[in-house]
Amino acid sequence: MPPMRRGSRRCWSRAVPACLTCLAVLLAGCGRFGMPEVAMPGSGSKDMRSLVEDRAWIATDEEAAPGSMRIFMSDGTLVMTSCGETYRLAPWRWVEGTHLVWEEDGRSIRGEVVMAERRSLVLAIELGDDATVTQSYRAAVTPEVCPDLAR
Repeated sequence: MPPMRRGSRRCWSRAVPACLTCLAVLLAGCGRFGMPEVAMPGSGSKDMRSLVEDRAWIATDEEAAPGSMRIFMSDGTLVMTSCGETYRLAPWRWVEGTHLVWEEDGRSIRGEVVMAERRSLVLAIELGDDATVTQSYRAAVTPEVCPDLAR
């Protein structure tokens, strides 16, 4: 190894903090690339929004119509459809924290994001009369095609 030249310490004193900063940035980004991102109620609306909005969600519940899908677009448009129905566009909005509201058939539907991850979403939908139904979804991945309705 060659002898250390004058001024090398200054180079190392700059390189080490820069490398540590890069490592910290990479580790902070692990949620995006390696570890699952999860937003639970109360974890902050910014994280919740980034996981829920602008993503196609396919219903996974057995009682859901085949290919039932919801897309909560960040512009306030909710796209609802399934393989056997035409699509529906409805206005929606966040009302507080994890609660959201959309319009359907002339009435307001209130729901709560119970759990949101990059690949899954659970909503608790208020039906009225203190009744609530839970709906589970998975994030759609391309290519995605409606399941065969003949099965």
